Amino acid sequence: MKGLLIKDLSLLRNQKRLLPVYLLLAVWFTFLHNDSFAFPFLMMMASILAGSTISYDEIDHSQTYLFVLPVDRKTYVQEKFVLGGILAAVSLLLAGIFSLARMLISHDVSVAELGTLIALSACVGLGFIAVMIPIRIRFGGDQGRIVLYVFFALIALAAALLSKIFPGSQEQMAEDLSQLGMAAITSASAVFSCILIISGYFLGIHWISKKEF
Repeated sequence: MKGLLIKDLSLLRNQKRLLPVYLLLAVWFTFLHNDSFAFPFLMMMASILAGSTISYDEIDHSQTYLFVLPVDRKTYVQEKFVLGGILAAVSLLLAGIFSLARMLISHDVSVAELGTLIALSACVGLGFIAVMIPIRIRFGGDQGRIVLYVFFALIALAAALLSKIFPGSQEQMAEDLSQLGMAAITSASAVFSCILIISGYFLGIHWISKKEF
């Protein structure tokens, strides 16, 4: 797995011109617009970067050569999730530094708020990675992006339809969530994220075992 991680980190160096742009955008919006912008933005970038390594592996049938080496498909999937976790951890660290700096400058430091934001962002980001990796494995680069767009568009459409069918449901849900408290919401998010990661992991193994190179 160490060799696969080194390979993927080397591949990500090809995007070294884009990474500073992502960081500048995160800093810009965090300091000028929204304290919490850096968290979802950088976590989304982490998931995209992790998924992009699968597209790199498919260029010029590189996966055919890769699996001739002493690398099994299960380890390949494991490495993608480990890479996603590393990128997510780095993104959380950077976002936390940006947000803390903003709080210090504005003299409004809230450790509890920052901790809750980090925990929720970690759950959401890891869940997104758990969805991204198996879809990229199954459908590849271009088709994978289309499937992801359709997937999240269907979620947004379903939410919109539910709000139309059940007027006031969003307000009621927000009220119910506020009564639960942030600790319960964070715990539920962590459980849901774990379910997504486990499901995505086994789904990724299943799909890559069916592929022929």
